[in-house]
Amino acid sequence: MRPIETAEAKKIQIEILDKIVSFCEENNLRYYLAYGTLLGAVRHKGYIPWDDDIDIHMPRPDYERFIATFNTPNSKYNVVTHEQERRYHVPFAKVYRKGTIVNEFFYKQSVFGVYVDIFPLDGIKSKRQAYWCGQCIRFMYIKTSIFNNRQTLARKLRLAVTKLILLPFSSHFILKTMRRIATRYKFEECEHVCSFGSRTALREILPRTVFDNRYTMEFEGKDYHIPAGYDAYLTHKYGNYMELPPVEKRISTHDSQGYWIE
Repeated sequence: MRPIETAEAKKIQIEILDKIVSFCEENNLRYYLAYGTLLGAVRHKGYIPWDDDIDIHMPRPDYERFIATFNTPNSKYNVVTHEQERRYHVPFAKVYRKGTIVNEFFYKQSVFGVYVDIFPLDGIKSKRQAYWCGQCIRFMYIKTSIFNNRQTLARKLRLAVTKLILLPFSSHFILKTMRRIATRYKFEECEHVCSFGSRTALREILPRTVFDNRYTMEFEGKDYHIPAGYDAYLTHKYGNYMELPPVEKRISTHDSQGYWIE
């Protein structure tokens, strides 16, 4: 297998993003740049210099239509969710490039290559929804985490005990439970929405009006949709988002390595 360096991985991610966007525009589906990708577009007109992935949001109705219709036999790209693939341990969708694989350093190997993350937006009427979804995600990550040399002995012991407690519950069961909680209320019928797929779900609650309209903004030389309420979104997530973090915090938080397997 040939390693995929960061610059090449970013090029593949942009190709995937363009495929997603083209499909959404052809099928009248809503999407928005999200998280660090949105921040990168607003502050840097592209990737945050120390970031290395792409995230987007879709309202649940659009997300479900996308999942059901995106995959075709001859495409270079495939969307995967835990409903489709039991070995997939993530509570949101990824569109990945066929012929590649990503080895995660801290979690069990899943079944995707270089990817773009798609986080559904769901209606929310109670913070308890976000709390229990966050707990499900925490349990899922504990179940799928692996022991490594960077962990202290105390950390390994805590992890081992928690894994033992969670042994009766499969990752698939936990993710199904989380989905049932997350989809309790319809996106269009709620004043607030939430990205329940994040580990910080309690901090993901926003007025639905943030996503009622869209602007376009440049990201790596091309224009993509962002929520019209992007300022409220970014302020809620990052505070004074135009201020750069201290130098020592300008590092990637993603620990994985991509490879070509063709």
